Amino acid sequence: MSAAETTMKSHCTVPAKLILSGEHAVLYHCPALSLAIQLPTRCALTFTPADSLIFNLQLPDLQCAAQCDEAAWQAQVDAIEQRFQAFRQNHLSIKAVLTSPEQLIWITLAVFKRHYALNVGQWHLQLHSETPMGRGLGSSAAVIVATLAALFHAHQLSLESDKLLEMAQHIEHYQHGRSSGIDPATLLTPGLLRFKLGEKPHPLDHSEFKHLQAWLIDTGAPQSSTGECVSAVRQFADDSALWQNFAAVSAQIEQAWLAQDETALKTALNANHQLLCQIGVVPAKVSGFIERLNRQYQAAAKICGAGSISGDNAGIVLCLSAQPPKQLCEQYGYRFFAMQPDSRGVHCEMV
Repeated sequence: MSAAETTMKSHCTVPAKLILSGEHAVLYHCPALSLAIQLPTRCALTFTPADSLIFNLQLPDLQCAAQCDEAAWQAQVDAIEQRFQAFRQNHLSIKAVLTSPEQLIWITLAVFKRHYALNVGQWHLQLHSETPMGRGLGSSAAVIVATLAALFHAHQLSLESDKLLEMAQHIEHYQHGRSSGIDPATLLTPGLLRFKLGEKPHPLDHSEFKHLQAWLIDTGAPQSSTGECVSAVRQFADDSALWQNFAAVSAQIEQAWLAQDETALKTALNANHQLLCQIGVVPAKVSGFIERLNRQYQAAAKICGAGSISGDNAGIVLCLSAQPPKQLCEQYGYRFFAMQPDSRGVHCEMV
């Protein structure tokens, strides 16, 4: 019996992503290192055959729900496409392309439909995520990949990583303007990943880093957008020595991780932090916090997203320390939790 002849329920789970190095340097042809981590995003999808397309979307984390028939959905997709073309012609900000949370799902459905025949019927999608939004952990990429994976599963299509990556990166353009592809590539690859523009993502290691005590500290949503930070860093575009230093640090982190050498890993992460301060994306408050982590906990720490060029917040800070940084985080009002690498990647099941 085909998927189009019976009700189907799919449940797909996707990890979050953490960039260990190369947040900005990747745009200057340096390698980046990233890691899938255990902060799952889940898509529960139910398909019931019917005579027409109807979409019912539930986003409880955002207190958002939406329902539309095919005509209303297509009208929204057409409007998104028009705004995206206006952005590409420099007539509109990328922030104006997707104007409400459900529109990321509408365009995901549309991109899937361009590649595969979307079964006609009622589609009910519910998405829930444990990944903090707007903190550089790939929350939007996780929503995209979880939705695509559930659609693949519901249509009984094999989960081909290359195809999923191609589609997810294309959809990310609507959210970020231009996606490097590192976020979806990381979500689709358990273990440490080396990523370089123009090259196929290269998995490095699936094994666990034994006895590594790592913490993720949420310093709050950055006041600057990723695009604004990227634009500010362009002033260093011609500083080849700077980018060579970033590339060298990435190589040191890779070697330390593969050798499971925590001392070398801490040294390299601290060096990476200093380089990020040099390009101006670590707010003074967060930089001071990291200095105190180093002194009080014998820690190594760095931001793990684009950072910020204004305000006090910088998203997620990765901290390596034997003791949880509880007291200092309480002083700063920061939430923290243990970092756990993910070894399963994207996985789906019928429910």
